[in-house]
Amino acid sequence: MLNQYIIFFILIPILGLISSSFFDNKRENNIYTITITVLIIQLLCIFTFIIFWILGDVPVLFNKGYEVYKSEDFILAINFYFDKITAFYAIIASVITLIICKFSRTYMHRDKGFKRFFNNILFFYVGIILIIFAGNFETIFIGWEIIGLSSFLLISFYRDRYLPVKNAIKVLSFFRLADFLLLISIWICHHLFKRSITFNEMSDLQNQHKTIIENSIYQLIIPLLFLFVAIIKSAQFPFSSWLPRAMEGPTTSSAIFYGSLSVHIGVFLLLRTSPLWENNTVFIAIVICFGLLTSLIANSIASVQSTVKTQIAYSSIAQIGLIFVEVAMGWHLLSLIHFAGNAFFRTYQLLVSPSLLSYLIHDQFFNFIRPNNKIKTNFYGKIKMTIYVLSIKEWNLDWIMYKCLWNPIKKTGNIFSFIGKKWVIYFLTPVFIFSLYLVYHKEDLPLLIIDILPSLFAFFALIMVLKAFTERKNAIIGLIYIVFNHLFISLSIGFNENFDFYQIHLYLSGIIISGILAYLVLRRLISLNESISLNTFHGHSKIYPKLSFVFLILCLILAAFPISTTFIGEEFILGHIHLNQYILIITISFSLILDGLAILRIYSRLFNGPNYKSNHEIAYRSS
Repeated sequence: MLNQYIIFFILIPILGLISSSFFDNKRENNIYTITITVLIIQLLCIFTFIIFWILGDVPVLFNKGYEVYKSEDFILAINFYFDKITAFYAIIASVITLIICKFSRTYMHRDKGFKRFFNNILFFYVGIILIIFAGNFETIFIGWEIIGLSSFLLISFYRDRYLPVKNAIKVLSFFRLADFLLLISIWICHHLFKRSITFNEMSDLQNQHKTIIENSIYQLIIPLLFLFVAIIKSAQFPFSSWLPRAMEGPTTSSAIFYGSLSVHIGVFLLLRTSPLWENNTVFIAIVICFGLLTSLIANSIASVQSTVKTQIAYSSIAQIGLIFVEVAMGWHLLSLIHFAGNAFFRTYQLLVSPSLLSYLIHDQFFNFIRPNNKIKTNFYGKIKMTIYVLSIKEWNLDWIMYKCLWNPIKKTGNIFSFIGKKWVIYFLTPVFIFSLYLVYHKEDLPLLIIDILPSLFAFFALIMVLKAFTERKNAIIGLIYIVFNHLFISLSIGFNENFDFYQIHLYLSGIIISGILAYLVLRRLISLNESISLNTFHGHSKIYPKLSFVFLILCLILAAFPISTTFIGEEFILGHIHLNQYILIITISFSLILDGLAILRIYSRLFNGPNYKSNHEIAYRSS
């Protein structure tokens, strides 16, 4: 009976977010009152629910939720789940969010982004509650996307400055990489279990799916993919460098995101997926190695950093590394207690950091003690100095990620620099129309051609999104590349048997409509004599806030954010890729993830950053 009420924990913050959106920025009291009332009601409901749950002998609860779409061979459902992990995380998330919002009432007073801040916090809370109460991986993915978007918006909260916007894109790129791995993980689970497996079923894997558990693909690939998703989201080694860059937003948002809640979602994912790997000794050893290595490196970096936020960020990363070890060892209760302690402590540290910093500076002026500069030249001294220098440079993790990950993508995109707007119009458009004809008449084609064409079209789609990602001249050209990326993705799946073309039409309906409207927004900017070059940040949101908001919504639809038919269509596409089509799933998933990054980069370049009418100096490098 209790499982029927789980849905209310999702609806309450959504209703609060909708209600607060009706007030303008000057109505601070109304916005704050709605936010704080929603969080208090939510917290009281959670406590009441848990009391009845405990009186009922703490059963594991499952709610089928809502079926977004259902066909003969595909079901996209939002399921909900409640157990001890859910209860613990829900209480901590609600209490910390309430504390942050209470503190932010004064901290954000008379800020021109007051409403935007509180709406983003509520939006983030919706996402994290969706993840905590998720009953399957699809629901987790929806919450995952919401957290990623709200992080992007809050990091770039001061959108008239260069560094917050630049670092928001950098952090988003890490999140999109995690999304890519999560999509691959969900796709493999779909094929192995022949359906979308729920967490309720996952608790009894040893009895119901013993043959799948013994499968070599299961043993090696699935746990490792989920591990890397958790590592990226929790900023573990070697992906630790994004966390301090994410603290460009307001201090209170840094506290709730990167000090307490968002950064611990990787731990939650490991706890939730533990039935998949709890008897896998090799995997447990890998998790322990990553956790210990992260803890040691992050602790060495935190000890020598000069900025208080960076120190707190790496200290939190070090503790999360130890929590990873505890989860791997099976000490789930200890990991939950450790999570709560670390979350509250980092929240407190970040909230008092501005005051603490001023006290330390004052103390330094009046009680200065000259440091001891004697350096031992023996072997131990050299090792110590090497670690010190590496820690000062944050072990060059940012540089390594750029050289090994993002720079190769940019270089690959530049290989296709010969592809221009005319090439797309006069070559790819006829190719697409002819290929569309082949899709609708595929029964007349030889089997060899049918086997080759999906990978070929997926390759064309990848080229288009790489071009969009590296486009620097014109936003309209980048937008055209992104639309063509989606068109060729739809073609690549159309050749798989038993594919309903209604699903492709559903997918493309969101793409084509949002693409046309986004084009009209860009033409509107041109008519207003504004630049749409992607060589720099223009900050058009300062002068055209409504155009900025509309273009952001259109970008989210193009990026398959879960507010449109594009998201449902994306699930269809991934669900119809066969288990033996490894190249196809990797190419399409990477295209979809890079597509979201490319379109939000276009949005940031046009509408965020310092406006040309501003007279402020621009800082191009983070401290």
